[in-house]
Amino acid sequence: MASVGAGLATRQRSVTFAAPSWDMRLYEGLRTRRIPAEARNELAHALGEVGVEAEFLLVLVDSAPGAIRPTPRDGDVFLQRLSASLTRLVDASATLEVATQGYLTALEAGYPGVALSPDEVWWPPFNGYTLRGESLEARLRRCGYAWRFVVESRLPVHMEAILEQLALTLYALANLPPAGALPVSMLYHGLYALSSALHGDIVPRHILSGSGDSRYPGALVSVKRLRELNASGDSSLDSDIAWARAQYAAISGGRGSFDAARPAQMPQATDARLLAAHAAYEWGSAIGFMESLRKRA
Repeated sequence: MASVGAGLATRQRSVTFAAPSWDMRLYEGLRTRRIPAEARNELAHALGEVGVEAEFLLVLVDSAPGAIRPTPRDGDVFLQRLSASLTRLVDASATLEVATQGYLTALEAGYPGVALSPDEVWWPPFNGYTLRGESLEARLRRCGYAWRFVVESRLPVHMEAILEQLALTLYALANLPPAGALPVSMLYHGLYALSSALHGDIVPRHILSGSGDSRYPGALVSVKRLRELNASGDSSLDSDIAWARAQYAAISGGRGSFDAARPAQMPQATDARLLAAHAAYEWGSAIGFMESLRKRA
């Protein structure tokens, strides 16, 4: 059974990422005593590069497709810019990994036992990230990309993980205190967490092909796959609506209306029923969104 992907066509939740002043905090936050200036400067530069790419990608996706009545060309341009941004992020993450290892090695030399300290980071709890407004499937559907092809490409799944980590990275940098304000151990573990999450998880699993398994390609392959599917298959609204109706019927047991209860309206339901109700609600919302597009066509 196909997955809904990124979910509701019109989710409205706030986006949480860093304030514009994050870049001003880097050098002061890394100016720890006993650390060579070269190691500090290299890490500040690497974090700045990742921060710039993170800001760009978050704004790119949040503002896509960038037109009131988008065309297939708008969708193509968005996907091209998305691929270029992800490619730059791969390079930036590699630079960050090297710079972080150098800085952490210097911390271990200057502050023996810092790596064995409690695994705490410097930033407060992160509230998470959710794309404002329409889902990625809905945005690309407006540009002529079939909803089912977007889901099949797995692009929304990857982008959700990528954007979440980038938003967390900017949030962490925006909360980086001046050196000495908090224990060095928090700086150590925080830097390790940011670099390892990006370079060790997001890049190999969600941007590049995960473990070389062609069944689970990363976002770069997903973009290519989406273009191929849309170029060779039926991307019409009618075919998309028929497909979505079939998904809804499979989940809802054949009910004909698309008014499934929200999970919050089923307090006595089991976990399985809650999941089914949530999935049915999202499919119903997707169908309603696509039918509204057909009426306006």
